[in-house]
Amino acid sequence: MRKYIDVALKILNKIFDEGSYSNRALSSDKTSDMTTKLVYGVLERNIEIEWVLSCLVKKQPKGMVFTLLKVGTYALLHLDNVPHFAIVSECVEVAKSNGLKGQSGFVNAVLKRVSRREFTLPKDEKQSLSVKYSLPTWFIDRLFAEYDKKDVEDLLDKGFNNYESIRINEKQSKEDVLKRLEDEHIEFTIGEYDTIMAPADSKAVKDMFNSGWITFQAVSSMKAVYALGAIDNSKILDLCSAPGGKAVLIGELFPNSEVTACDLHKHRIDLVDKYAKRMGVCNVVTTINDGTKFRKDWVEKFDYVLVDAPCSCFGTFKKHPDVFLNRNYNHCIELSKLQRKILENAIQYTKKGGIIVYSTCTLFDVENIEVVNSVLNKVTPVNFQCDGLPNDKAYVRLLPKDCSDGFFIARLKKI
Repeated sequence: MRKYIDVALKILNKIFDEGSYSNRALSSDKTSDMTTKLVYGVLERNIEIEWVLSCLVKKQPKGMVFTLLKVGTYALLHLDNVPHFAIVSECVEVAKSNGLKGQSGFVNAVLKRVSRREFTLPKDEKQSLSVKYSLPTWFIDRLFAEYDKKDVEDLLDKGFNNYESIRINEKQSKEDVLKRLEDEHIEFTIGEYDTIMAPADSKAVKDMFNSGWITFQAVSSMKAVYALGAIDNSKILDLCSAPGGKAVLIGELFPNSEVTACDLHKHRIDLVDKYAKRMGVCNVVTTINDGTKFRKDWVEKFDYVLVDAPCSCFGTFKKHPDVFLNRNYNHCIELSKLQRKILENAIQYTKKGGIIVYSTCTLFDVENIEVVNSVLNKVTPVNFQCDGLPNDKAYVRLLPKDCSDGFFIARLKKI
């Protein structure tokens, strides 16, 4: 157990103190399942853990000591197959081996109090929900302000399963993919758009991914592409493309169309190129472009424009619990200014009669419908187009569930 705690401590220290993203910090193939469980467990339960520790220590410790206490607290509260005395003992030894010998007694004392449950849970309703689901109180407040109580309850109660949403390459036989999964005795279910919900860590899935038979893409992400309602032999612009999932799907669905995929930085454009190459898509042309800067040469050049805008990503919080570490509602407000600029430009780039789809993977109106309405009031003539979205709606809000993220999608037509 000691080595798992030690590696988890070092990874979490990168995340908490250096601002690294969890997927990057955990990118090593040598990271064990237990270490991964400890890292994601601490991130998922961070607010609960900080509440517990705040009940037991008068002054919040700093740096590696605090991170080690978080690892130990998570293990004591949520690991059922490891004795409490072993968790406390191993955390103390990890403290000593990481130059924290002078703090080892403190670590021992605090974790023993955690193991004895010498803390109380909050009585205030929203604070209680915050600790129970380990979500910031401001996030709970915003959810109740913008969604029905039942939707909030569903959103909070329904966790993600451990499956990934797998999309089959349009050139690939569905039967061949399913047979491969069946031959390897991999459990799976079929979802919307013939997506496959299956574990991502099997050799068969990894091999099919590397060979371009499949890719990982959430249904909510695919809905933004299908909302375009595009026809082939069109000029299509993906204005905020990286890492390239939507641009590549567009290229697969409309092989005779010219797909222009943009992003701000070369390393992100390289991701799109790599994605397209892996999936065997040849009609996606990439270019470095700042979506907030107006381009006169693109005015009314495209039949369809997709704006999957840079956003706060709060719709992905169940997959990426570290999204709350450095972001709050103020970030949503700031991002909305950038999103409006990008959408305004997108409308200018669209031909008369063309379609614009605006989407985000976040949950709150300030980045979603308020952005769209603000632009519609400023840029004319554009209106909502009730076609291509579920139940013939002009826009939809999708809550995170199963393998899919929270998403907002609006469909507009330049008239």
